[in-house]
Amino acid sequence: MRSRLLILTVAATLAAAAPVVAGWDEGVAAFKAKNYAQAAKEFEGVVAEKPDWANGHMMLGRSLLKTGKNQQAIAALRKAYDLSPGDIGIQLALAQGYLEANMAGDAAQLLGRMSSASLSKEQQGVYQKLYAMALDKSGQGDRAAQELAKAAAAQPNDANLQFQYGAAALNAGNLAAALPALEKAARLDARDANKLKAYVQALIRSARESSGAAKDQGYAKAAEAARQLVGLNASYDHLLLLGETQLGASQYDAAIATFAQASGKNANDWLPFFYTGQAQTARQAYPQAVESLQKALPKAGRTEDKNRIYKQLGFVYEKQTNFEQAKAAYRSAGDAAGVERVQANQDIAKHNAEAAEEEKKLAELKRAQEEARKALQQAAPPPY
Repeated sequence: MRSRLLILTVAATLAAAAPVVAGWDEGVAAFKAKNYAQAAKEFEGVVAEKPDWANGHMMLGRSLLKTGKNQQAIAALRKAYDLSPGDIGIQLALAQGYLEANMAGDAAQLLGRMSSASLSKEQQGVYQKLYAMALDKSGQGDRAAQELAKAAAAQPNDANLQFQYGAAALNAGNLAAALPALEKAARLDARDANKLKAYVQALIRSARESSGAAKDQGYAKAAEAARQLVGLNASYDHLLLLGETQLGASQYDAAIATFAQASGKNANDWLPFFYTGQAQTARQAYPQAVESLQKALPKAGRTEDKNRIYKQLGFVYEKQTNFEQAKAAYRSAGDAAGVERVQANQDIAKHNAEAAEEEKKLAELKRAQEEARKALQQAAPPPY
């Protein structure tokens, strides 16, 4: 979308200013048809015939960029800029050329010198996008986010721009800005799974950072959006994302069913079984949870993933008051605190059981004494 916007702007500028030069119309037609090698050949003839015409050099540079000849392309674009340094279209084309040639710092410097006040609305959108990209790629993320914010405010119905701004805000941890931008992007371009996925991920992050009713509402909203995502593309990753939102929204039966679907698409991954075990734990279906988690263990390759599974197993065994297996699971996870806690609980349970047994014996002794007292009373001789 960025390239298309810039090409349209440039084409509109050239259409009004193009002189009669052999090969020009053919070059423009080839460029629009994405036949960039042919376009470059035509524009080479144009600049040979009219070497002082800046737009010919600009289109040659753009064509060369598309064929991967970055050094030659930048030389042509710089020539165009030198011939007509005040031409907005050429400045934007050179900036984009710098970006495509991995010269983000040069692009940022060029765009930083431009005055956006003289740009048309369409040019402003292109300028702000390019400037934000240049700043971001040159390590100036904060300034890039500011430019994207300006561009998103200026073009509220540009789905791609809202997505770029929302993604940048999300990466910067600014959920307050990211959520509405990504929601708008997903609504404006409802068939784009990438935009909807980013919106779901933002909702999940927001829910995780909330508490109480806000947390529940956040996960429920995320689950609704994730269902739409799966409706667009029921891939393994999307099903896993839906299951996570359902798990967070306490929709445990739905989550278990979704994770089963996900596992059907990727039977070798441990995550569906692990999350299923979590859902079953929440439903207090502890034997089923143990079974799911044990299935997850051999599928997990990394030590940190296995530790995560073992910790969940330890928790389930602890809930079942199966202390020895709980301690074994926590040891396998390297969770010394978990082992210590279970041991303390086991000691307390043992003490309580012993106390209960003593209490039972004492109660039995008192009952026997009472029965003996009654028996003595009944057996006593009558008074004289």
